[in-house]
Amino acid sequence: MYEVYALKYSERDTTKCQFFYRESSHDKLTLHYFVWLVLGGPQPVLVDTGFLGDEAQKREMRNYVTPASMVERAGIKPGDIPLCLITHLHYDHWAGHSLFPSAEFWIQKEEVSFWTGPYAGTPAFRGSANVPSLAGLVTLNYDQRIRMIEGDREVFPGLRVHRVGGHTAGLQIVSVATKRGTVVLTSDASHFYHNVETRQPVQIITSLPEMLDAFETIDALAGKEKLVVAGHDPQVADRFQTMEPGIIKIA
Repeated sequence: MYEVYALKYSERDTTKCQFFYRESSHDKLTLHYFVWLVLGGPQPVLVDTGFLGDEAQKREMRNYVTPASMVERAGIKPGDIPLCLITHLHYDHWAGHSLFPSAEFWIQKEEVSFWTGPYAGTPAFRGSANVPSLAGLVTLNYDQRIRMIEGDREVFPGLRVHRVGGHTAGLQIVSVATKRGTVVLTSDASHFYHNVETRQPVQIITSLPEMLDAFETIDALAGKEKLVVAGHDPQVADRFQTMEPGIIKIA
């Protein structure tokens, strides 16, 4: 059985009305930024790569440390990560790929097509992009380090990706079999528990129906144990076991 860890590497504040779909409240909303480490299988697997210091400075993040340093604190050298499952290509999930120089990256083909296609550079989507890291997809692909997949896929027995879309064109979430039950790493299919638990979407959307369907997929995968890990919610540290600051054991 696998073990799953959420590794927090930064945070920032926004307001509810800037983030939730058709929300009027100006109350403060704090986002935590994570990568997720899956251990206990044939090899360590990282879910997403975070971002680098340039993005932290540009976007006025607080308490930034490199995602690689958090992985090392969890006991794995960044160069020893052979596989990263990339949920989607927004800056905070992809721009740190250079921190993991030995990894192969699994990304939905639909996601790569979108971010190299006609809509990516428009004002509606440009703000979520780190352009140099997206350009790096070409070099990585020629280096045989990008695996473009289509739809749901078993990574190893008990570890799967599930294409849900919605927030981005090819967003995928991850399910992990553990001793406690199935852990569902929602990434940005549910930034906060509020999203999946009240069915209120966020404002960054490529398909609203797919985003709503993703909430149903999360619930179905989680089953009765409800080991759901929201993508940016500070409550992750409250709902699961904090081993030390920034390192949260999910199961």
